[in-house]
Amino acid sequence: MHTKLILIVEDDEALRSSLERHLSEKGFRTISASNGREGFKRFQTGKPDLVVLDHGPPRVDGYELLVKIRHFGDTPVIMATTWNSHDDELRCRNLGANDYLPKPIHNEVLAEHVKMLLTRGEDRCANRPIRLRKLTIDPDAYTVFVDDPAGAMELKLTNSELKLLAHMARSPGQVFERADLIYDCFPNSNMLLRTIDSHVCHLNRKLADAGIDVYLEPVRSVGYRLKIRNTNPMDA
Repeated sequence: MHTKLILIVEDDEALRSSLERHLSEKGFRTISASNGREGFKRFQTGKPDLVVLDHGPPRVDGYELLVKIRHFGDTPVIMATTWNSHDDELRCRNLGANDYLPKPIHNEVLAEHVKMLLTRGEDRCANRPIRLRKLTIDPDAYTVFVDDPAGAMELKLTNSELKLLAHMARSPGQVFERADLIYDCFPNSNMLLRTIDSHVCHLNRKLADAGIDVYLEPVRSVGYRLKIRNTNPMDA
């Protein structure tokens, strides 16, 4: 079953383990890091849905890591700090934190804040237009436009193809299982796993015909991920 992925960056091993265990019991998947540099690598490779970030992990502190995360997008971030002051909270929010929790963190309180932020993010972002390379994907209007020197050109996709593209374009590089794609994009259907393969095949053909350098790459025995051709990964 599909669950959200939470990244915990915390140098206190006992607290980190406690938070991971409790969030797992609440149905979340978790990954973790004990320092800021490792945390940023886990963020880049894991593509978490939310980050719980200690203000002072070693190597790269929480504030610097928050700035790095914000450079890559609007992934929800909860800052956890022992400095329980209005100035500290204001600094966290000014740098882009979505929420702020003073330590010691109560496991149940954290879980409720995680649920609240994820629900709020889904309501706010579900149908917001997505910009990806030369593509502008508008799930609400069911349109995809391609940038062109002569003006934007509409890419004709079926509703199913557009739903798949929009869903995966929100998390480039993340691997999606076929079952999760059905659960997320077609929750009320009786779609078979092989039907996803058919939609992806048609979608990739249309993207290639339009000269788009984005495609859905098969991941053997798992599913698909959205890839961009001819680009070098950013240095960590």
